Amino acid sequence: MTTPQVLRTAPVIKVNGSPLSDLALMQLDDLRISRVLRLPSRAALRFSDIGYAIAAGQVFAIGSMVEVGDPDGTVIFLGEVTGVEMNLESGQPEFTVLADDLAYKLTLGTKVRTFTQVSYSDVIGQIAGEHGLQHTVTGLTTPRHDYLLQADSDFGFLNEIADRTGCDWWVDDRALIVQPYGTASTPVALDAGADLHSFSVRASALHPGTATIKGWWPKTKQSVSASGARATNGADANLVQPYLQATNLAGANTTVSTADMPGDQQEAEKLADRLMQRWTAGAVTAKGSCNAKPTITPGGSVSIEAAGPASGTYQVSEVEHTYNRRGFQTRFTAGDRRPSGLVDMLSGAQPSSFRREGLVIGIVTTVGNSQGSAGDIKVKYTSLGGEVESNWARVVTLGAGAQRGLTFLPEVNDEVIVGFEGGDARRPVILGGVYNGRDVPVEFGVANGTVSQRRITSRLGHFVELADGTDPANQHIQLNLAGGNHQVRLGKDKLDAIVPAGVPITVKSGDAAIEIGTDGSITLSGQKITLKSKTDVEISGVNITAKASVKAAISGTMVEAKASATGEVSAGGSLTLKGAMVAGN
Repeated sequence: MTTPQVLRTAPVIKVNGSPLSDLALMQLDDLRISRVLRLPSRAALRFSDIGYAIAAGQVFAIGSMVEVGDPDGTVIFLGEVTGVEMNLESGQPEFTVLADDLAYKLTLGTKVRTFTQVSYSDVIGQIAGEHGLQHTVTGLTTPRHDYLLQADSDFGFLNEIADRTGCDWWVDDRALIVQPYGTASTPVALDAGADLHSFSVRASALHPGTATIKGWWPKTKQSVSASGARATNGADANLVQPYLQATNLAGANTTVSTADMPGDQQEAEKLADRLMQRWTAGAVTAKGSCNAKPTITPGGSVSIEAAGPASGTYQVSEVEHTYNRRGFQTRFTAGDRRPSGLVDMLSGAQPSSFRREGLVIGIVTTVGNSQGSAGDIKVKYTSLGGEVESNWARVVTLGAGAQRGLTFLPEVNDEVIVGFEGGDARRPVILGGVYNGRDVPVEFGVANGTVSQRRITSRLGHFVELADGTDPANQHIQLNLAGGNHQVRLGKDKLDAIVPAGVPITVKSGDAAIEIGTDGSITLSGQKITLKSKTDVEISGVNITAKASVKAAISGTMVEAKASATGEVSAGGSLTLKGAMVAGN
């Protein structure tokens, strides 16, 4: 029996390692394999399912491994069954099986976690391992990052890393491949007259000629700036080169971006180069079709020959292999690297791990960076589940500068408002603390809808109060220690300085001092002590002693010395009493 021609030209399809039956292959109306950079590849197999044999069977059960290759044995696609579709038209069933390569696992669910002291290559390896994938990362030299936050799916996080580093990625068999855009590979040669069914090229000069990335790096207190190098690994056909250079259009010189928040000079240069690569890739779009050629893959390249000035090398970003009654064909696209599609698997606005717009609430977990500034703190993000800790955050404070400013840090378990420099989640800034239903101040200072006083209060209860009452008794600046027994109050009505009994007080200026001892004694000491009064001076006590080491003098218009009991005037030498009249009795 002669094998039908369609089988001899059909792809080789295996399910869980076993070839698809001839009967099922005969019912295969259409096979479409889409492979796009930075997206899971998908195979759609459409059958005329007469008698529902395929739909009712277990050949394409959920999770079954589907392998598609060409008749020569080259594998084009390997993936798992992830969906089915049934259509009936005029009673005739049409059954479609959807299979996605193992990259689909990256799209399922989101994760909130942090990475510390890692390179992007380390993160890629961890993600691949978590999904049972091997991984190959080539040409990606990145420094170790102090902190990375993931707040989306592994798919989204991987795309962000690829975008920031100028890389492409895809899954080949069971391996995650990551490499810089345009990495050298042997192009697939295609002759326009012999191999290609169709070929078209579109080039545009409507793109910037130079990219400049600007940012700020607080560790060095310096601005960061870098300009991207013109990409040299795009399409090299003579036809498109003038449009890639784009030096003759007004406004095509420099575009400055501050949106990516480079961490340092090296990252700024990488981001600037990435923008240039993106523009280069997007400026030229080439499309072609030919007989099935599995060697044309996303991330690879094709060399078009015999196409006049359009002859040259093009970097492939998308490939579609199709099989139907007309035969087995390959279509390819060389163009923009940004992913699109997979609408049924990823929908809505996608979150970002590097971008965090707006403000979030944080609970302080750590105060003081032993490897950096003692004024840095870390928080856990309550809005992200409360288990994810921030990178070291700077604290906004009043008058901050060199050797000055208010140092009033929040404490562990305080609730704070967190913002992000340039929207970069790696660069948190603490804007201030907030009260809540559990943490409240001792006094808000509000009376009858008016703020009458303001306080700065410490954890133990020490406070400084500025009172703006309506009368002098309620207008003051007051310094209190916790408990209220130690206070200094400077008011419009009076000045009070109060401490409990037994607490010594000392006021000193050089060698001069006023001291109140623990026993209540008062000592005045200084080079010279002068007491003056415009009216009376009275000194009283149980015992009063006046002593001079050289001379003691008392003078006045009237001088009186009186003892209510005994009295004595004596001298170690001579004693002289003088007066207009001297009376002794």
